Amino acid sequence: MNLLLVLAASCFTSAMIVRIADPLVPAIARDLLVEPGTIALLASAFAFPYAFAQPVLGPLGDALGKARIMKWCLVVLVAALACCAIAPTTETLFAARILSGLAAGGTIPLAIATIGDRFPMAERQVALSRLLSAMLTGQIVGVVGSGYIGSVISWRWVMALAAVCVAASLILALKFLKPRADAQRKPFSIAGMRAGYALVFANPRAKVCYGGVFTGGFCILGLLPYLAVILENRGAGGLREAGYILAGLGLGGILFTVLVTQMLRAFGGQMNMIRAGGVVAGLGLAGYALSPTWPLAMAAFAVAGLGFYMIHNSLQTQATELAPEARGAAVALHAFFFFLGQACGPVFYRFGFASFGQLSPVPVLLAAAAMAVLGFIVAAMLARPLPKSLQVAKA
Repeated sequence: MNLLLVLAASCFTSAMIVRIADPLVPAIARDLLVEPGTIALLASAFAFPYAFAQPVLGPLGDALGKARIMKWCLVVLVAALACCAIAPTTETLFAARILSGLAAGGTIPLAIATIGDRFPMAERQVALSRLLSAMLTGQIVGVVGSGYIGSVISWRWVMALAAVCVAASLILALKFLKPRADAQRKPFSIAGMRAGYALVFANPRAKVCYGGVFTGGFCILGLLPYLAVILENRGAGGLREAGYILAGLGLGGILFTVLVTQMLRAFGGQMNMIRAGGVVAGLGLAGYALSPTWPLAMAAFAVAGLGFYMIHNSLQTQATELAPEARGAAVALHAFFFFLGQACGPVFYRFGFASFGQLSPVPVLLAAAAMAVLGFIVAAMLARPLPKSLQVAKA
C-alpha cells in the first residue's frame, strides 16, 4: 500500500479525535453534573500533554524509528478512548483525555517528519498538503459526527466509535507501515536530545515558525471549546450546530489543500501566501464574532480556516527543513508549540468572556487582529537570509 495512504489513515483518525469533545461540552457537563466551563477545559487537558510529550517523542522517533513509535502510540490511543467512553466521573474523564493527548502526540507529528524524510523539498509542501487534507477530513468527520451522535444518542458512544476507528488505522499501520531500510539512527539519550534541539534552534527560523504556530493555535483553535456554549446562550443552536461550525474550519482547510499549488503560483511564492493568510484568517474570525446565525458563523469559520492553513501549512513545511539531521525533533517542537497555543487559548477566552460577557465579540475581535498582524510579521522574518554557516550546510 502507498506510504502516503497509510500515513493519511493514521492522521485521519488521530485528527478525528482531537476536537470531538468540543461540541459535547454541554452534554458532558449535564451528564456529570459540572459547569460547562470546567468541561471546556477538556481541550486543554488534551492539548497540554500533546504538547509536552513532543520533546521526548520526536527524539524517540529519530532514535528508534518513527514507524515504531507511531504504532505504539496508536495502541495507547485506542485504550485511552475506550476509557473516555466508560469514564464514571469528571476526574476519570480528564485523566483519560490527558492520556489521549499523550498518545496522539506520537502520530501526526511523526507522520509529518516521515514525509520530510521520504519526500524531497520540491515535492514536500504538496505531499504535506495531501496529509493535511486527510487530517482535516478527519477533523470534519469528528466534529460533525460528535455533535450529531452526541445529540441523538450519547457522548459516550462518540468516544467508543472513535476508539474503533483508531483501532482500524492501527491495523493498517501494523501491516503496511515499514521503517526505512537505509535509516541511520543514533541511540536514544538525553545528550542526544539536547544535541538535536541545539541543531534546531541554531536555525533562526525556528523561533519564527514556532511562534507563528503557537499564535495560530491560541487565537483560532483556543476558541473552539466555547462554540456550543455560546450557541446555546444565544439560542442559536446546540451540539449539532456547533459541530457544523467546527466543520467550517476544516472545510476552509480542505479548500486550501485543493488550491495550494495554484495559490503558490498566484501569490508568487510562500511569503506572500503567508501575508494573505493572516488577513483572510483575521477577516474570518471577525466575521464569526459578528455572525447572528450558525450558518453565517460556519461560513466565517470556513474563511478563517482557509487563512489559517495558508499560514500553518507553510510553517509546517519550513519546520521540516529547520534541521534535517534532527527532523523528528524539529517537527515535534512544531507540534509542541502548536498544541501549547491550543491549550493556552481556552484559558484566555474563558477570562475574556468572563470580563466582557459570554456573548461579547471583543475577545474574538482581538484574536482576529492578532492573526491579521501575524502573517506580515512571520513573512518578514522568514524572508531574512540565513546565516552563511547554515547556507553552506544546506547546500
